[in-house]
Amino acid sequence: MNNQINIVYFSATGTTARIVKEIALGMDENFIAYNRTLPAQREPHLSFGPDDIVIIGIPVYSGRIPLFLLEDLKKIKGNGTRAVFVAVYGNRHYDDALLELKNEMEINGFQGVAAGAFIGEHSNTVKVATGRPDAADLKAARAFGTEVSRKIHQLLNQSVIPPLSIPGNYPYKERKTAPPMIPITEDFCTSCGLCARHCPMEAIDVNDYKTIDETKCIHCSSCVKRCPVHAKSIHHEVFETITQTLIEHLGTVYHEPEWFL
Repeated sequence: MNNQINIVYFSATGTTARIVKEIALGMDENFIAYNRTLPAQREPHLSFGPDDIVIIGIPVYSGRIPLFLLEDLKKIKGNGTRAVFVAVYGNRHYDDALLELKNEMEINGFQGVAAGAFIGEHSNTVKVATGRPDAADLKAARAFGTEVSRKIHQLLNQSVIPPLSIPGNYPYKERKTAPPMIPITEDFCTSCGLCARHCPMEAIDVNDYKTIDETKCIHCSSCVKRCPVHAKSIHHEVFETITQTLIEHLGTVYHEPEWFL
């Protein structure tokens, strides 16, 4: 392809990053990546032109785009830029998140040509969608990228891109508010600092890794899953109830990726 492929993503635990990179590889090995996970990475405004193709990947939080990411998406502008919208969810459902992403980015000057919903290991527990995206998911993501390339070539001589149809409802699903809850840190923490360096909200005190700002924490479990000695965990009653329900109902369910062209 002669167009520049770009990927823009938020990926606290790495699952969304793996999916969008594989989609990009299905289109062109030479792509530019914009990781928007850490606060400093979300500061720059991004602008893309009509010759760009942008793959935008976000995680699903309770069927919606995470609220803080909506503010970041406003910094990403297109100018008739063709876009691929990608939502990664933890095995329950993506609900209205993919439609919401499409609507938000088309307001910002992007033209949707394709969209996909993929599965990643749930941020709450390794017992739901364990190890996903797996090899089959990554193969599907690359195949999706190849199909997107074919569609874009077919659209080269068309002045108007047909509207992209994506499942979802508007008004969107009501956002659920969770009580303040933060990971606890065990005494055997080695103070390696990985948790603080990778916290997408800078909620962890860099001088005391046991101190976490509950007003900033989004329960993404980046710190829990990255800790090399498993010193962090979340034990709030609400969190544990939700997690147990997910395990009971979705622990052995294998959802397939979906895409829309």
